[in-house]
Amino acid sequence: MEDFINYQKFPNLDDASILIDLLDANQIPFKIDDSETRFSVDSRNKNILEDGVIVQIRQSDKAKVDQLDLTITKMAINNGHFMYTLSDNDIIDVIVNPEEWTETEIKLAKQIAEERKLKPSAELITSLRKSKRIEETEKNQKQTRIISNGASWFLWIAILSALNIIALIFKQNVTFVIGLGTNYVIIGIIDAIRRITGTNFMALGIILSFLISGLFILIWNKSKKGNHKVYLIGMIWYTLDTLIFLISKEWYSIGFHIFALLGLYGGYKALLTKRKETKNTEKN
Repeated sequence: MEDFINYQKFPNLDDASILIDLLDANQIPFKIDDSETRFSVDSRNKNILEDGVIVQIRQSDKAKVDQLDLTITKMAINNGHFMYTLSDNDIIDVIVNPEEWTETEIKLAKQIAEERKLKPSAELITSLRKSKRIEETEKNQKQTRIISNGASWFLWIAILSALNIIALIFKQNVTFVIGLGTNYVIIGIIDAIRRITGTNFMALGIILSFLISGLFILIWNKSKKGNHKVYLIGMIWYTLDTLIFLISKEWYSIGFHIFALLGLYGGYKALLTKRKETKNTEKN
């Protein structure tokens, strides 16, 4: 059986639909590959691909498909494609920085450049590439900042949890509601053991509580550096910790825990987005 080769990559199935329709109409065998899970396509509506779509064809059909692809480009021209609304610099930018554009759009950009007789200078090309790098750097810095700000909640949880234990040791009526309920559970269990058996393990309970607070400092350090697994573990732990206050019906603490979780989620979402973009860049 003849192997399939990668022909064109599209951001999503909608962008690939015209080529797929033409291949289907001309009874040319094809596959769709999301770069991770490869499958034959009987109905493209059965799958939603998030990381880009690669249309694959047989090597022996490439010349025929090239002609069909040329038909797509002509259709786009005749239908007044949105590319014709772009400025000269934007058209040049598509040609210079093609990473975020489809094959059809890149071909149209080159066609438009010929029609407009655009002859970009080396200075303009350098400027556009530099602008692209600056844009990507700024975007990366923004994502890093959001991740760091989200992960910083773990640090505050650690610090305030430790302060709650210190307040408990010195019998101060002070409670930081963002702090961990887990520590109070440990202290409560140790106190219950003391009452039943008469054996005082309170020192052990306090040490364990400080170790847990310290563990959240470790989670903060790993999370801000982009470790999504540790970040997720920290979020799950803090979510379960929120349930402790739900059982005891401490609504004020629940409210602040939920507020902290929202902050954590914002950072985690940015982290996943950054990982996905980095993964796509490595694939390309």
